[in-house]
Amino acid sequence: MWRFIRNSHPMSALRSRTDLLNDPIDRSLRQFAIPMAFSFMVNMLYSLIDRYYASRLGDAAIAAIGTSDQITFLVFTLASGFAVGTGIIVSRRIGEGDHAEAGRTAAQAIGGMVTLAGGITILLYLVMPLIPKLMRMEPEVADMAISYMSYLYLGFTANLVNFQIFSVVRSTGNTVFPMSVLIMTTVLNAVLAPFLIFGYGPFPVMGMAGAGLATALSQIMGTVVALWAVTTGKTNIRLRFDRFRPDLGLLLRIGKLGLPASLQMISVSVNRALIFVIVGGYGTSVTAAYTLGLNIDMVVFMSVFALGVAVEVATGQNIGANKPDRVAAYHRSAMKQGAILMTGFAIVVWLAGEYFVRLYTSNPQTLAEALIYLRITVFGYLFFNIGIVTVRAISGAGASIVSMAITAGCLLGLQFPFAWLLSHPLGMGPQGVWYGILVGYIAFSGVALYVHKSGRWKGVSV
Repeated sequence: MWRFIRNSHPMSALRSRTDLLNDPIDRSLRQFAIPMAFSFMVNMLYSLIDRYYASRLGDAAIAAIGTSDQITFLVFTLASGFAVGTGIIVSRRIGEGDHAEAGRTAAQAIGGMVTLAGGITILLYLVMPLIPKLMRMEPEVADMAISYMSYLYLGFTANLVNFQIFSVVRSTGNTVFPMSVLIMTTVLNAVLAPFLIFGYGPFPVMGMAGAGLATALSQIMGTVVALWAVTTGKTNIRLRFDRFRPDLGLLLRIGKLGLPASLQMISVSVNRALIFVIVGGYGTSVTAAYTLGLNIDMVVFMSVFALGVAVEVATGQNIGANKPDRVAAYHRSAMKQGAILMTGFAIVVWLAGEYFVRLYTSNPQTLAEALIYLRITVFGYLFFNIGIVTVRAISGAGASIVSMAITAGCLLGLQFPFAWLLSHPLGMGPQGVWYGILVGYIAFSGVALYVHKSGRWKGVSV
């Protein structure tokens, strides 16, 4: 039985596991999801810390980081689906009780990720000069964005390898180890950022370049720690690379399963980038307002993403263990517990969102537009939760193509067109974009539930 390991060893907390095969549904879902949600929130602090310090450089700096992050997220998803595919296979092997094959799959996947991530990093530097024009950045924003990305991407390969390792460890039921590493790297980023941005003491003034470098150094340090832990048995899975030989067949299987997951996340990124293009036409203040409002949404959605991953892992393990009733029960529990969370968060954001925005800007126009955004999009929180946990249940069964089709269809086929239609032909301006986002969330939940109820996603071989 999977269970939390409690002993006197100082690293025992990093080996904690949640028993997704036998423990009570609601409780085990929380035990798995809470550390993960905290991990996601801590991870969000990377950008929030950069935004906090960079905001002292003006609204152009906020817009530069916000727009740059969309590009980073887009290219990150090109490889992150490989990690998702790995996690689905590892969780299925864990459910079947084949721990040796789970470990072999993980080692192969990490080796493959190093190669893939390195290639993407090179591509990033090659296309970087084209990004400002493609994203319709104003000159001041473009200069700051290039400066930021030039140093940020030094740590991009490390960031992807971290994501791969964390996916493997979480698939065993351990969400404490990824949380611990992320806390460490975020603290390091918070300490480094002001010194590198503003040049305290012996450090030179680097501005936006310093913000990017602080994050890159923190990510590299996180990768060093994560690799040490999984190769020395400090987590629930120990990987060995001394006799490593690439298994192209297994890597292709992982890639085939992970490609739809990549396309799904790319559709999210492309949709968001397209919305940034629409928003960019209304000026720097509206772009900064959308960036700040989106930041609040992402903090809120960390719990939703955590519930989604928990359902995905629980689905894979319980299908492997031939426990279909628990698969359905985890989906219902995630929708129920997520609904309670999202209702509470919506109330908090409605009442207190202004205070968060004021931490980053004193521009009245930016503040006013950010509040309008929040007062509209909070009504989509509940629907977004339903959509996410449902598509992750589907992908956890191995039906990642179905999950991708739902997500891409609703975002690119509904949310973005509605955002453009309401803002331009119907003349609603920025508010039309915000209402379009809300419509997309509602459609996402409805389509996902319809497909889930049909049962067409079940029975996929992994």
